[in-house]
Formats: sequence, structure tokens, C-alpha cells
Amino acid sequence: MFTLLATLPIVVIAVFMIIFMWPSSRAMPLAWLSASVIAYLFWDMPPLWILAASIGGAINAIDILIIVFGAILILQLMKKSGGISAISNSMAAISADRRIQLIVIAWLMGAFFEGAAGFGTPGAVGAPLLAGLGFPPLIAVVATLLCNSSPVTFGAVGVPIWGGFAALEDFASWPVSTGAGELGFADFLQNIGVIAALLHLIVGTFIPLVTVVLMTKISSGSFKAGLKVWPLALFSGALFTGAQFIIALFLGPELPALFGSLIALFIFIPAVKKGFLVPKEKWDFPPKATWPKEWEGTLKAGEGAAHISGKNLSTTLAWTPYILLGAILLITRLPFLNITPTLKSLSIGWENILGTTIHRAILPLYNPGIFPFLFIALLIPLLHKSSYKTLLPALKETFLMIRPAIIALSFTLAMVYIMMNSGEAAQTDSMIIVLANTAAHYTGGIWYIAAPFIGMLGAAISGSCTVSNIMFGVLQFSTAVKSGAFVNPTLALQTVGGAIGNIVAIHTVVAALITVGLIGKEGAVIKKILPACIAYALLSGIAAWILVLVLPSSVFDFFR
Repeated sequence: MFTLLATLPIVVIAVFMIIFMWPSSRAMPLAWLSASVIAYLFWDMPPLWILAASIGGAINAIDILIIVFGAILILQLMKKSGGISAISNSMAAISADRRIQLIVIAWLMGAFFEGAAGFGTPGAVGAPLLAGLGFPPLIAVVATLLCNSSPVTFGAVGVPIWGGFAALEDFASWPVSTGAGELGFADFLQNIGVIAALLHLIVGTFIPLVTVVLMTKISSGSFKAGLKVWPLALFSGALFTGAQFIIALFLGPELPALFGSLIALFIFIPAVKKGFLVPKEKWDFPPKATWPKEWEGTLKAGEGAAHISGKNLSTTLAWTPYILLGAILLITRLPFLNITPTLKSLSIGWENILGTTIHRAILPLYNPGIFPFLFIALLIPLLHKSSYKTLLPALKETFLMIRPAIIALSFTLAMVYIMMNSGEAAQTDSMIIVLANTAAHYTGGIWYIAAPFIGMLGAAISGSCTVSNIMFGVLQFSTAVKSGAFVNPTLALQTVGGAIGNIVAIHTVVAALITVGLIGKEGAVIKKILPACIAYALLSGIAAWILVLVLPSSVFDFFR
């Protein structure tokens, strides 16, 4: 009975967001209410504790939203200054071969925007750009969504990792003793990121090839044209996922997607220009007169979307804000420079909220949303010689974009904190522990296969890898401990699954379709990309299982 009750808040989310198609900003408050009522009636959680848990969740949400706000503000100002236009057009001019254009824009450039801003940015920029270059709008959306998978785990400077799993800091006593010594929470998160990046390297490297093959299959009914570019596609896949893995290993979860995409772009583009692995025959879509009606909507292929409004800027000047952003993040995060402790020295939070044991804090100097994001945003009009009058409209547009996320994140985190702390006052198992015990009992050693699908489900429902990690991170942690699985690869699979689920999230699909005038084609898009998503999740689970079997246990043996 208690397992069914503990599951109810998640069921509420699934029912209202999948069946009734409610946005998360409407469904999450209802899920929070159901968790509160259940915690009060069946877990004897006092109202003061429920309120304290909700406040803790809200503080955590503010920490994440600061980053989201800063990242999107930079993007809005870059659009107004012409920076996005210059970056996009420089990418589009590399090759006339549609397969190569897809790799550069949907895969590599999409990864860059995911790493820099996240939260649907790749689809909002990449899909209309591809359509403007002459891609059928439906194929442009399919390609952009499918390619925006591997980078999502580290999107918006690592928010899905360090923001999505922040609640775990209160779920164990840090540091913990391991075979390799003391492990702090930051090291724990970095380890999760490294394993997730390794899984993306193993499986995600094939995404550009899968996307190109799917494009040629949809457009001409054959895989052959896509397979002819397999060496170049795998080269591009390995460039990004390999760089992402190395950066995750040495620098942590904030910079892998951002720097990984830049490294891959700076290697891939010169290689293509020199003809490295480039097929002799260029490939294009069939004549437009033969296209099915479903391929286009109000926006026609090749009609003006390739040039985003704004003044003309040199490519170097256009990239400057993002180069500065990456440089500042790198300098402030390098361990041997020892700047991080200073940035973490200022803490604003609430210990023992309302007299409970719940506590949460924000580190404003360490939060990249404040520095360097807001700092760089204020520099953009100066760097690009545009008017500071664009700042106020950009601020308004940014707030309107994140307003639904404010509600959704706040109530999601409040719900998770209630479920996590529901047993504390009565000194009994919390709702999360009850769910974990049941999951461990029925799954045991196969949890590595189930874990990515849990993450995928969470992101598909909520439209966010970060929210998926918030909803299910504590559950995955507890289930791994109860079932005897290793915690770190389990959580890595959770966030890999969240990245995969982001591809087929209704919100993400709708947002991408809107940009190319194809609203109403959600079913057609999801049908085309869902098999690839399921394969990605399954192969990731199998890969993690094999890694656990072949690698030394000291790599994973933190909480087993």
C-alpha cells in the first residue's frame, strides 16, 4: 500500500502531462500538492516540515534558474547584435553537401548551443537555420532533435549534473570514505559526469551517422546515401564525445558540452575544407515538387530563415562572447589555480529551515549564472557595437521564456524534498526509500538496464534532463544502494537517459516545430525518432553493465 501511495505524485505527473497534455507549470504544483497530502496523512510529516521542505526546494530552484536566466539572456542579446547570424552563416557556408551541413549545424553547432544555454536552444536555432538552407522543415526538426542528445547531460554549463543531483548532498554525509580515500560531494558529481560522458562516447558517437542515415531514408527511401558518409559521421561523433569525455574527466561537469563542441568544430571544419573523409559526390534532397505535403508548413524550405536578423559581424567577433565565457569558466574552475575556494566562500542560505534538519544554500560567486553569464551579457552590446537599448527587451524576453520553468522547477524540487524528507520527523523510511526498496526487490541486478529508461521517462514527461534528475536522482541513488548496484554508474545512466528523453519530450518537439511552422506534426516526428532513442537507452544500460563487470571495482565502489 505504501509503495502505491509513494508512487502517486509521479503518477499524477504522468497522467496530467501525457494524457491531458498539461504543461509542467500546471502539472507540477498538483504533484507537489499530492505529495504534501500523502506525506501528512500517511507518513506523519508535520505541516512545518512540509513547508520547510518546500522552501528548501525553492532555494535549490533559484540556484538553477539564475544559470538558466543568464544563459538565455546571452543568447537573446547575441540574436539582437547579429552574433547568432554571423555564427550560423559561417557554419552554413562550409559545404553544399546536405549530409555535412547536417553534421555541422545539427550535431556540432547544436552541441555548442546546448552547452552554452541548454533548455531548447539548439532546436530554436538549428531547425530554422537548416530549413532556411533548403532542408525540408520536418527533416530539419527530426535532425536537430536527434542530434541534441549526447550534449544534454552537460547542457547549460552542467546544470543537469550539479543542479539536477543537488538534492543528493542532503541524502548522505559528506565526505564519505572509499577505497581511494575521502570523497567529497563535488568529486562525487564529477565521477557521475565522467561515467556519463564515457557512455555517450561509447553510444553517442554513432548519433551523427544515425541521423544522416535517417535523413536519407526519409527523403529518398534508402539508407545507402547516408552510409556513404559513415567515416566522416563517425569522425564528427568521436571528435565531440571524445573531447566531452576528456573535459569531464579533468575539469568536471560544467564545461564538457561547451568546450567539447568548440574543440570538435575547430578540428572538423578545417578537415572538411581540406576534403578529409568527404565523399566525392555531393548529396541533396529530391526535387521540391516531389516532396510530401507533411514536410512543409507555413515556413517553406529555403525562404529566408538562413539569415537571422542583425547587423553583419565578423565570425571572430561573433564568437568572442562565448570564447570569453568559456575562458572565464575554465580559469575559475582549474584546481591548481585555487580560485574555486574563494568563489565558494560566500554562501547565502538557510540552515535548519523552520527548526527542521533541512537546509539549502546558494553560492552566488560560484554560480556561473551571475559570473560570468551576467557579466558577459552586459559586455555584448559593447563588444558588438550594438545599442544598450536592446538590453531591456532582451531581459523581458528572457523572463517570459523562463517564467514557466520558474513554476515547474520550484514545485518539482519542493515535491522531491517532501518525498525525500517525509520520514525524517517520524523516524521512518521516506517515500523515496519505500519506492527504492520495492524497485530493488523486483529488479535486483538488472537495474542498470532499467535506470536509463527511468531517466528517459522523466525527461519525456517534463521536457528537461535537469528536472528528470531532480525527480528521480534520489530514487536512483536509493535503489542502487538497496539492490547492490553501484551508485555512480546508476546515476550516470539516469542523466544519460534524461538526455535521451529530452529528444522526444512533447515540449521540446512542439518548440522545435513552432520555429519551422509545422505545429501539429508532433506524432510524425516522435514516430521517426523514438526507435533511435530506445536503442540509445538500451545500449547505454548494456554498456554500463559491461563496464561494471570489466573495470576495477574501485572505480565505482563508493556507496555499494
